[in-house]
Amino acid sequence: MVDVAFIALVTVAIAIGYVLGRRSLKKRDADSFPLSFDKTYFQGLNFLLNEQPDKAVDAFVESLDVNTNTLETHLALGKLMRKQGQVDRAIRIHQNLLARPQLDIAHQHQVHLELARDFMAAGLLDRAEMLLKEVIAESSALRGIAQRYLLDIFQDEREWSDAIQVAEALVSSRYIKSAPDKRRSLTQMISHFYCELAEESSHKNDTAMARKHLDKAMISDKTSIRAALLIGALENQDGRHKQAVKVLSRAVAQNPSLMSECLPELYKAYIAVDPVGGFNQVLSFVESQVAQHPSITALLFMVDQLLIRAESEPSRQQQAHDLLSRYLRDRPSLAGLNKVITLQIPRLSPDIANDVISLQSLVQRLLEKRLNYQCTSCGFTGRQLHWRCPSCKSWDQMEHVKAVEAN
Repeated sequence: MVDVAFIALVTVAIAIGYVLGRRSLKKRDADSFPLSFDKTYFQGLNFLLNEQPDKAVDAFVESLDVNTNTLETHLALGKLMRKQGQVDRAIRIHQNLLARPQLDIAHQHQVHLELARDFMAAGLLDRAEMLLKEVIAESSALRGIAQRYLLDIFQDEREWSDAIQVAEALVSSRYIKSAPDKRRSLTQMISHFYCELAEESSHKNDTAMARKHLDKAMISDKTSIRAALLIGALENQDGRHKQAVKVLSRAVAQNPSLMSECLPELYKAYIAVDPVGGFNQVLSFVESQVAQHPSITALLFMVDQLLIRAESEPSRQQQAHDLLSRYLRDRPSLAGLNKVITLQIPRLSPDIANDVISLQSLVQRLLEKRLNYQCTSCGFTGRQLHWRCPSCKSWDQMEHVKAVEAN
């Protein structure tokens, strides 16, 4: 089924280009005007009327002369095709332009940039990378935008060292220096790139190299909670628990919404420093934080730790009940309700306990559908934290879902 509105729009675009191209020609006698131009154009209309859009577009492009006035029409048509998902046609249009000897160097670079975007849309990243590098090397006017597209490619291919090189070149460019928000966004991205390299080094058990990458991540973004988390884990691994407490406590203070991500390593560090007093310290720290920045996940973590300790310290059982009850009194949540039910079942008679267990199964089914994180940029939701949104590819946009209904 042909999208009539879309093809009509293409026809209008070509018609405008036709008029512009014709005006750009020198005044000629009617007998000397090339009739083949008109024949090809009307052949395109015939293809359109017979619902042959592929042939119609080819005929229209062939009919339209390439010059300064009509180049934008060609480029606009290619962009329109790409936006509609018809990448093969967009590639054909832009390759057709490059075959024309009339294009000067500046316009060739412009076409190369659009063709690179076509290849990116088609998943032909190697070809796109080659064209973008050519534009970066030869066109000062288009270097910035070409670098931005090349940065996208390196991120998708997880070529983090190359991504750092391109991003740092962008940061030092005049365009970015005059835009503080864009500069800040790029330095945060560079920090994430170093974190990615640090994780790769850690997986190879190369902690020395991981630390070097994390030092550079913190230089790029001193408030990076991801870098702080990785540093805290390395400090614990190397037995530097006091340093881990310092790093992770500061990270929680700077990014309270991600306290639950920091808490396991922070708890480990506190207990390693002082097995008895450290527990009370971390419990007090979490209580003070959730009072200002509610987090049922962080609170339930501490409730579980209290219940574990209750095996050797029975008073911790009641402490866990009290901690959970105080929190839920003002901030009800399904996860909290599920934990309350778990704690109450052992105290119930068998008949009542069976009914409560049935109720709990319903609550757990609701919890399984719960989405914990949401991208503030595009709205993507998921159960786990992504430092880079899988949907819009933005960094540092995933946040805990705060709505009461979600919990």
